[in-house]
Amino acid sequence: MSEVVRLIFGDERLALDACSGQRTIAQATDVFSYIDSNFKNWGTDVRGEATPKTPVAVHELIEDANFAKMFGALADDPGKLVLTQDQIIQFVERHRNWLRQGGLPTFFLFRSDSEFFVAVVYCSSDGRLEVYVRRFERVYAWYAGFRSRLVVPQL
Repeated sequence: MSEVVRLIFGDERLALDACSGQRTIAQATDVFSYIDSNFKNWGTDVRGEATPKTPVAVHELIEDANFAKMFGALADDPGKLVLTQDQIIQFVERHRNWLRQGGLPTFFLFRSDSEFFVAVVYCSSDGRLEVYVRRFERVYAWYAGFRSRLVVPQL
């Protein structure tokens, strides 16, 4: 079986501090210059649970894959790979240098009620941050040549 994603090694260990779970992406206008309206339209503008300090890992896509295939390469249960929206916001604020640069995507898996979604963050060449939401079941395969990144809890 071929690799779908590869862990990016760095000198620093990445971790997110404990979060209250109160922040949502749809409300994070101080962080993102553009927020996809589907965060509200699809009912994902929901606060999460409080979380403890969480080590995270950053992977890059090395084989064309849809969300199920790329996250499935890391764990059989996608529920083990979710971050809360508050954690996603904290990652973007504190570890911006680990986002894929040049207008290319970084993916974060999150859950709203019992449904999985993916927050897709773009950091443009001028430093602006945009965030979109996509359904996890989306069959579209992302092109591996762009080396898109995935951020997940470290297992």
